[in-house]
Amino acid sequence: MGIKLVAFDGTESSRKAIDKAVELIGPQDELLLLMVVPSGGIAELADLPPDMTVASARQLVNAELDALKGRGVRAIGLVSEGDVAEQILKTSSEMGVDIIVIGHHGVSKVGRFAVASVAEHVAKHADRPVLMVS
Repeated sequence: MGIKLVAFDGTESSRKAIDKAVELIGPQDELLLLMVVPSGGIAELADLPPDMTVASARQLVNAELDALKGRGVRAIGLVSEGDVAEQILKTSSEMGVDIIVIGHHGVSKVGRFAVASVAEHVAKHADRPVLMVS
């Protein structure tokens, strides 16, 4: 049984990443939706509502899990708080995932300067394959 981690943030690009991950899973595989609530007041630069909380993130993840289960996909959700890229890397190692699937959506030049690209950071530092979906 393998685990495919999808970094989920509620955006269209993260939903495309979910669709791509669903294509990759086998009958015994499981999808892990990970949503990280950024710390340090950068939620608005990550295309998240500025008032995003762990509780509201759990609601988004649970709604997505329900949709996946309706499609017959074995999926679990996890919400954490902190540096988004570092939490993705930490969770992928701790859970022993096969692959990290992450949406790659451009940010403004200001946003890139402030937070860099989470997808690029994950791809550069991951110890397992990373599939960036745009």
